[in-house]
Amino acid sequence: MLTAAPPPSPAERLARILDDLCKAVAARGPGGFLPIPLLLLVWTRIRRASLRIARLAARAASGKPPIIRRTPRAAPQNPEPQNPASRKPASRLPRRAGWLIGPVPAAGGYASQLQYLLTQPDMIALLDAAPGIDRLLRPLCRMLAVARPKLPPRPKRPARPAPQPPHAPATPPTRDIPRGDRPRAARAPPQFLRRFTRPPYPA
Repeated sequence: MLTAAPPPSPAERLARILDDLCKAVAARGPGGFLPIPLLLLVWTRIRRASLRIARLAARAASGKPPIIRRTPRAAPQNPEPQNPASRKPASRLPRRAGWLIGPVPAAGGYASQLQYLLTQPDMIALLDAAPGIDRLLRPLCRMLAVARPKLPPRPKRPARPAPQPPHAPATPPTRDIPRGDRPRAARAPPQFLRRFTRPPYPA
């Protein structure tokens, strides 16, 4: 007797949508509908986001805490000057919402699938358990004109306690003691008295 297979998880459905989207993007390159540099950039972004989403979903399924994003490093104060002619063009995707649907018409169908998936309670629960997935979906939702769901506000981190001032010394510093009451440091006896102050020899 055959048993019904369990339904795919939201992470598996999301990975399937992104994999099909990568195939649709790759299919538009040979005909010249999508320039090769832009095709490679889009395909790489989607594929890399799919792999990172799979890792974050597996981490959330195992019960591990989400990865906290570190504060980015500050830019150097004195960056090295560059020659404007030697600068490479920035590898950035267009910022217009839904720009990928024009050169890749099949992306419209995957956009509707992604929009439906983001309204499901199990997918919203996954985004709440792994906040990094929501950050990875931002550029993908922009290129497909998909509205991201509103997640419940996350609790704020407790503020770090203010550093306590150092404790004052038990005895006041020497400069606050009157000159006549300051303790004098022990001095060595004069040269002609050192022979009388030698320790006695053992019997």
